[in-house]
Amino acid sequence: MKKTLILFALLFSSILFAQDTIQTLKVAENIGKLVWVKGKIASYKLAGEGKTTNYINIDQSYPNNIFTVVLTTKYIENHSIKLDGTKGKDILVKGTLEVYDKDPKKIPQIFNPLEIIIK
Repeated sequence: MKKTLILFALLFSSILFAQDTIQTLKVAENIGKLVWVKGKIASYKLAGEGKTTNYINIDQSYPNNIFTVVLTTKYIENHSIKLDGTKGKDILVKGTLEVYDKDPKKIPQIFNPLEIIIK
């Protein structure tokens, strides 16, 4: 009986904590949701002097970008992220999808993701 309860608890918890992994073409349909997004790094822009915002465009480069990962310089430093040479590499990002209200193009983004994996 104890084994059955443990098995049930493990199965139930894995269902509860399962996260959807979506492609960039589906991000607009998932605004406000916590998801994993996967794609390829198409381009990135590092913060210029005096600025603190960095951008990674996934699957399509700016100005045709369809999804952007936005990272502060402090986030990049704290997570030891190196973007040089990452163009064309696979990326997996976990976070809540949102749209920056001052962005006229309303490009879906994840700001300072919970997890980021670049391969």
